[in-house]
Amino acid sequence: MGAEEVWLRTRAGEVRSEDCAGHRDGGYVRGDDGSWRRGAMRMKGYVRRWLVAVVCCISGSMVMAQTGAVQGAFQRGAAAMREGRSADAEKAFRDAVKLAPDLADAHLDLGLVLGREGKQEEAVAALRRAIELDPKLPSAHMFLGVFLYQANRRDEAIAALNQELQIDPKNGEALTWMGIVELAAGHPERATGAFDRAAEITPNDLNLLEYRGKAHSQVARDSYARMAQINPNSWQVHKVQAELYADEERHADAIKEYQAAIAQEQRNPDLYEGLGDEYRKLNQLEQAKQAYAKELDLSPQNPIAMYNLGSTDVDLGDHAAGVPLLHAMLERYRGAPVAEYYLGRGLAAEGREAEAAESLERSVKNDPESEIAKRSYYELARLYRKMQRPAEAERALHEYNRLREAQDKRNAEKVQDWRKLGAATAGEGKPSS
Repeated sequence: MGAEEVWLRTRAGEVRSEDCAGHRDGGYVRGDDGSWRRGAMRMKGYVRRWLVAVVCCISGSMVMAQTGAVQGAFQRGAAAMREGRSADAEKAFRDAVKLAPDLADAHLDLGLVLGREGKQEEAVAALRRAIELDPKLPSAHMFLGVFLYQANRRDEAIAALNQELQIDPKNGEALTWMGIVELAAGHPERATGAFDRAAEITPNDLNLLEYRGKAHSQVARDSYARMAQINPNSWQVHKVQAELYADEERHADAIKEYQAAIAQEQRNPDLYEGLGDEYRKLNQLEQAKQAYAKELDLSPQNPIAMYNLGSTDVDLGDHAAGVPLLHAMLERYRGAPVAEYYLGRGLAAEGREAEAAESLERSVKNDPESEIAKRSYYELARLYRKMQRPAEAERALHEYNRLREAQDKRNAEKVQDWRKLGAATAGEGKPSS
């Protein structure tokens, strides 16, 4: 995308984060005391680089209708910004304002440069004048909101961003900034709405997704804290704590919390499912089976409960109990590769080799590049050898090795990525003023 197109799209309220070079850089958040610090929201570099990209995208075609002097002032300002000469850019745009005092674009561009220089109050004044001249000037309200936020005038920033969204409800940048400001203002529940709407417009923006995740996490933490205040010993609080322990892989602690929840709420199948999952992660299969059996007893038509108990039976070697449950599950929930895998294992153990092969082949077909496919190919290789079908056994073994090698490569790349991230984090310096 050329510079002119980016600028035109910006003026139309359609600029995307990926269009502005360096948009995701930075790593600092402005505190209530006005100082910058490293924090959850990467604000300083975000604003600085974003504005450089926007201002540097000024094109002479935007002012062709103006006098040559005005056009020259715009072009000098854009050139100065590209070369990092902010003071010269400010002078050029001030010249443009003097030459064309009723031109809203001139005041907008001056405001952007002033904001780039950290002169938030002057930037706000310039942008307000631009809006006064043209109340629907694309992106003007958004930039006003950004600079008001930088000046710690959050309520005014939110009002300005709301004005932008009334003009252009699908402005992903304005929605993102709305979420950022609401989150900084201590309103994570409002921020999630803005971030969710922005994510519908730019679903692959990693910067946005990070903010969105933080907002939702904050809402969850606030909800959990409120639950604990209302009744710290409720079964709901124990359930939430169990889930948090499970996420941290503190499975023994999670089991204790699930047991505490069940002591108060003995008819909830979800609690028994969670308990069974934690026992299974610790390879305590008999305890897992008991929990899953209770889950199925409370929810007899639940296909997930059928799978949980049936697959655990297969792991325990009780194939006669597990196979019927897996068959019943697959009648209700077709196309489940992991259930087909366990069914294939159970059928093979019962000597029903042809049926087992069909089930394992279905598992592979439904999810051909997964961990379950790798395991299914391994079982198929063994099964086909037993069935005296060497060509198919060789094919299955080849696919197993292919998937295993691909997984090893992904794991190695992940380790390298983490090492690079650690090195980059260790090398980060303090924010510049």
